[in-house]
Amino acid sequence: MKKALFLVMALVLAVSIGLIGCGGPGGGGPTPSDKIVIAASASKTGPLSPIHSLAKAPITGVYTGMHPKINVEGTEYPVELDIRDDASILANMLDNTEDIIDDIQEGKVHFLLGPTCTAYLERQAALCSPAKVVQMGMEGGATSLFDELMNYEYSFFNLSFSNWFQIPVLAKMLAEAHEAYNATDPCEAVIGYQNDDHGLEYNDQATKYFAKEGIDIKKAEPITSATVLENLVQYAKDNNIDILCIFGYTDWTWTVHAVCMAKEYNPKALVCGPGVNFGLYYSGLAPAEIPPIAGNASNGVITFAVANNKTTGWAGDVIRTMEAAVSMGATDYWGHPLYWKAMDFIYAGAAAVGSNNGGEGFTIDQTEFRDYIANLGPDDVDIWYVTPEPLGDNYSWTDEQLVNPVPDDYAGLLNYKCHTGEIGQWQAQEDGSMYLEIVGYDGIGETGDEYELVNYQVTAPFVYPKPAWPE
Repeated sequence: MKKALFLVMALVLAVSIGLIGCGGPGGGGPTPSDKIVIAASASKTGPLSPIHSLAKAPITGVYTGMHPKINVEGTEYPVELDIRDDASILANMLDNTEDIIDDIQEGKVHFLLGPTCTAYLERQAALCSPAKVVQMGMEGGATSLFDELMNYEYSFFNLSFSNWFQIPVLAKMLAEAHEAYNATDPCEAVIGYQNDDHGLEYNDQATKYFAKEGIDIKKAEPITSATVLENLVQYAKDNNIDILCIFGYTDWTWTVHAVCMAKEYNPKALVCGPGVNFGLYYSGLAPAEIPPIAGNASNGVITFAVANNKTTGWAGDVIRTMEAAVSMGATDYWGHPLYWKAMDFIYAGAAAVGSNNGGEGFTIDQTEFRDYIANLGPDDVDIWYVTPEPLGDNYSWTDEQLVNPVPDDYAGLLNYKCHTGEIGQWQAQEDGSMYLEIVGYDGIGETGDEYELVNYQVTAPFVYPKPAWPE
């Protein structure tokens, strides 16, 4: 009896102490704050640091600099960034995420941005949903997300990726251009891919969509060393291959043009993934900082891009803003418009469902925030989230899947109909400089477009074959 009484008293004491520790009006929930904090675990150092420093870092810095406060129920709250380095180590990212989740639940942090790459993004999503904390993705996206959307209720993914909707556009554009160049010559490709989820995904999608368009892949292999890359380029040269695709991160995409030049191989099309989409690839950051990666050797190289400063509407506005604010070199033509939109959703959500608690300070309920952005649709905003099913053997989704807002208990992808581009090509301008133009196949974005990319905006004709390497 005494033991039972002791247990009851201990339980009462524990609950009482727990209640004392709870903040917020009425003694429950997060403690009100005099500022709004947006946090992230990011690869500020380590192998992934070039992606972070040229993707998330510039956009969040410029955005919060231009929008330093959010008005919530008549109170202006300053916005603060809290970016925690994970040194490109997955375990560190997970530890950082757990700490940020705790801080969100206590009211020290209010919004969570995704980490630096796809694999990290998915692992973080698995922590966020059970904790009921919204994850706003920035860098990262993959076809594997389609299988997981029903598991990650609190995650929203913003970046375009291989079949959302890059490789389908690339394949159709390359096949069309090659047929116009020489209809009797078979179109052949060689693919080198990074030996991880990213590279495997892009290789898989290229295999599918290249076959659809009649492009013959003569060789595809993982790039595991500089020697493998050199041998792959040599094979492409020896066999007069039309298209060379390098689906990998900057270790490979920033060096392949130099390998091609050294071997005097000029493919009709050179396609490179992450890294070539940064302005740094052509222009460098500044005379006293990082020099250009390729300079004029960028001419004709193909990459992925959703906008440039010639497209109209919101995406072009973002690129023009970033070029003016941080220079062309620190601009990401693939990701920055989409990351800007992610910040828009955070700011809109804070204003719409956040509370100033009668002047005591800012709080936001994560489930209310999740429901707010999930339920937005084409009748409410120009850009919204959808939850399409895995594509399977089909080449595209139904229109209904690309319009319906996110259902309860599901995560969302930023609707690809909102993209104003998918493929970019570095092209010479009248003054001799290079710029990343948005290119596409004939009729893209028009009525009857196979992939219904209704907002796609071509800014220059696709150049095929690519210009020769500079002397």
